[in-house]
Amino acid sequence: MTDASTVTHAVRDFYRDMPFNYYSDAGLAADSVARNPIADYPDLDALLEEDEIETVLELGCGAGWASNSMAKHYGKSVTAVDFTAAALARARDVSGRLGTTDQVRFVESDLFEFQSPDSFDLVVSVGVLHHTRDCRAAFAHAAQFVAPGGFLFVGLYHLFGRRPFLELFQGIHAREGEEAAFERFRSCASTLSDETHQRSWFRDQVLHPHETQHTLAEVWNWLDEEGLSLVSTSINQYQDVDDRPALEELEKRCEAISWQRNRDENSYYPGFFTILAQRDEA
Repeated sequence: MTDASTVTHAVRDFYRDMPFNYYSDAGLAADSVARNPIADYPDLDALLEEDEIETVLELGCGAGWASNSMAKHYGKSVTAVDFTAAALARARDVSGRLGTTDQVRFVESDLFEFQSPDSFDLVVSVGVLHHTRDCRAAFAHAAQFVAPGGFLFVGLYHLFGRRPFLELFQGIHAREGEEAAFERFRSCASTLSDETHQRSWFRDQVLHPHETQHTLAEVWNWLDEEGLSLVSTSINQYQDVDDRPALEELEKRCEAISWQRNRDENSYYPGFFTILAQRDEA
């Protein structure tokens, strides 16, 4: 898809049918948040422990796992934005069960249309920008809300790591049908126990009508243009990022890793990476 309005409507309709990360029951979703999935991102987890981070904006909050987690486990004040009414309804339900309603404000809005007079200590968007009509423009829109000295945390599909996953699962889908692809997905994504939850992940990972893939080298240029500096990335397991050429070379190895994990080991490796960046104080 290339036409902007076509992409937006297709993605909105796709999530209207079933939001991403969606459980069959709000209680199961609340239990998942209570286990603190933010810990899966150690750099973000460490940052959220800091007292300097008080206000957070999440763009593309979906069913609310990250926003409710940031409020529940770290006591942050969160503005959570999404354009899917069903996802926001579930997010508010979970928030009520967790007692975070005074800390999280859920806003129904298209990402590009959201505006705020305030900047934020931390802006988060995980697995969202690559599903918009223009990932680069969406990245810039998210970055504008980062306060001086504040942080941006973004998760995107990785060009090198993503290709083997798509080739494997979309190949099964084309040859054997959706249910065969779903069963293979379930066998590798074994930590997803609720079938509705599994189906929401499968749809998002395999059947989505629009996605783009990106590299750390590409996103690093975006950071330069937006006045942000890379702090850490999952590409090198959150280690030192001073050697830019070495990191850009390292990420190319993710394609071979993806083939090994997905095809040979039947383990879940969707081809996804995160970056944490900071804006200068000035």
